[in-house]
Amino acid sequence: MTRIFHVRSLDPALYEDERTVLLSTEMIRACRLAPDSAVKLRFGSASCEAVVRTAAEPGASPDEELCLHPALRRRLGIHGGCRLSLVYQPSAATLYAGPLVGVLLSRLYSSQEMPFGSMTTFCRELTKAGEEAGVSLFFFSPEEIHTFPDLGGLYYDEKWKKGIFPVPHVIYNRLTSRKYENKPEVQHFLKAVQLRHQTHIFNDKYLDKNAVFSALGSETALQNCLPESHPFSNYHMLKAMSARHRTLFIKPASGSLGKGIFRLHVREDGSCEVRFSALSGTVVLPYPDLFEAYFHMAGKIRTQAYQIQEGLDLLTIGGRPVDFRALVQRDGGGEWVLSSIVARIAAEQHFVSNLARGGTMTAVPEALAGTSLASRKGSIQRTLKSTALTVAQAISRNVKGTFGELGVDLALDTAGQVKLLEVNSKPSREEFSLPSPAEETLVRPSVRRLLDYAVYLAGFM
Repeated sequence: MTRIFHVRSLDPALYEDERTVLLSTEMIRACRLAPDSAVKLRFGSASCEAVVRTAAEPGASPDEELCLHPALRRRLGIHGGCRLSLVYQPSAATLYAGPLVGVLLSRLYSSQEMPFGSMTTFCRELTKAGEEAGVSLFFFSPEEIHTFPDLGGLYYDEKWKKGIFPVPHVIYNRLTSRKYENKPEVQHFLKAVQLRHQTHIFNDKYLDKNAVFSALGSETALQNCLPESHPFSNYHMLKAMSARHRTLFIKPASGSLGKGIFRLHVREDGSCEVRFSALSGTVVLPYPDLFEAYFHMAGKIRTQAYQIQEGLDLLTIGGRPVDFRALVQRDGGGEWVLSSIVARIAAEQHFVSNLARGGTMTAVPEALAGTSLASRKGSIQRTLKSTALTVAQAISRNVKGTFGELGVDLALDTAGQVKLLEVNSKPSREEFSLPSPAEETLVRPSVRRLLDYAVYLAGFM
């Protein structure tokens, strides 16, 4: 079992030399070390020769203390007044300090108060959770990887500060742009840290809608939850799908935030209506036949991969479609658990419920209470939760990659049958809680769970 230590530096004159690591007698015993042990001290990819010596007892200090010579701290890249765990491996005579977790973000801004833009609040929440869990965090962007094997980044110690860090034990990929994630230098960096330093990376890539539905198609437990979906290739496929389903959704396979989605409805007389969502509302375009509708969409469909999906007769509230986003995460034992689930109601004149498109968020029981399924809301809520977990477990079995959290979008048809809409590996942090003002300074359980999983991956158990 690991112990968490408060790391600090004393006056250099109190150390015998720059290699000295001071621990209390009790802590030396807990780490199964002997006083004056020569060890290799590792923090992420950084390592230094060190000697563990007995320090005075911590006394009134609330935390066990790990006292490092300031020069040793600098060489290892340990910044700020952090709290870390120690794990000693006798066979390698190595004392591991950590874990060190790097959070990869799309970009850093020049603002000292908001260096990560709208993500800054989440980053502070992660930092606070790290302080509680004994995890050292830093935040970096693709701009900082050119200094590899050292990495520049920001950390929080009463204010945001710049630092140089070793390659971390774990990288949490929060790149929210495929443009950044697909850059050759970013892909090279992610592969290099895995091969050279055995760094664990989770949520290492975006999910493709076509790949997800193909992977889940073999899962017996999900057969009734999957609307008919295919990679969209040509007019003949559109014609065949429209013969089976009067309403179709045509979505960018790598899209997000409800962008670029077409809703196609074929009337009894063969004429068509195409709807797509704009920030100002839904644009409605009539066409005399299916081919004319296809011709309108063909320009976009040829430039990127699309998915064609059966349109569902979805549950509505006041005529507005409602769906459900579940946040499913791995816990400190690597098991999938449901962290939260919320209902999203589409804005007036919109057919997608994304908050970015004006949708509103509410608790699931409240949403169901205002529908025709109100009498079944207890059993439906349980089914939504179990389906979200089943989807996450199936993704981890069938899709290559390491995922620590997934946003699972579900819907209900008018009969109360749960349907899967899509799965997101970069879920928005704003869509999973309904905090009261008194809770805004608290760390959400979902944020703590992210670090529990990072600790699990790093082996600091």
